[in-house]
Amino acid sequence: MNKHFQTATAAIPELFARLSGSPLFSDKGIASQKGKAGVYVFLEDGVPVHVGRTRNLGGRLRGHITRSHFSASFAFKRTRIEHGKKATYVTKGSRSDLLGDPIFKETFHRQVELVKKMDVLFVEVTDAVQQYLLELYAHLEFGLALDEFDTH
Repeated sequence: MNKHFQTATAAIPELFARLSGSPLFSDKGIASQKGKAGVYVFLEDGVPVHVGRTRNLGGRLRGHITRSHFSASFAFKRTRIEHGKKATYVTKGSRSDLLGDPIFKETFHRQVELVKKMDVLFVEVTDAVQQYLLELYAHLEFGLALDEFDTH
C-alpha cells in the first residue's frame, strides 16, 4: 500500500473524533478563519446535514451564505431538492435558468438564510489526502448521502 495513503488512512478516526468534538460556532467568514484548511460540518438543529473540505475556511463559509448561485452551493442543492429539480449541465434547468423562476429564487434565498443560522464544526487538516478521506468518512459516520461524490 502507498505509504502516504496508509498514514493518511490511519489518522482518520482520530481526526473524525476531533471534528465531532470541536467547538460549535455560527459566525461564518470572519478574519480568524481566513486561510485555514480542513473539513467542516454544517449542523441544523444539532444534526449534521453537510460536510465539506476547504483550503480557506473563511472564504468557503462566506461563499455558502452569499446569495449567489455560483457560491452558495449547499443552499442551491437544498433548493433543487425542495423543488424536485435535478442538477443539469445544459442551459435549460441550469442554475441561471432556475433562478429566473421567482418562486425558486425565493426558496433559494430562504435556504441561504437557513445556512447562515447553522452551527459549524471544523477541524484543521492541511494534508489533501486526509481532507478527502475525512470528508468521505464523516459522510458515512453521519449517515449523509454520498451524492456529492458522484461524477458529473
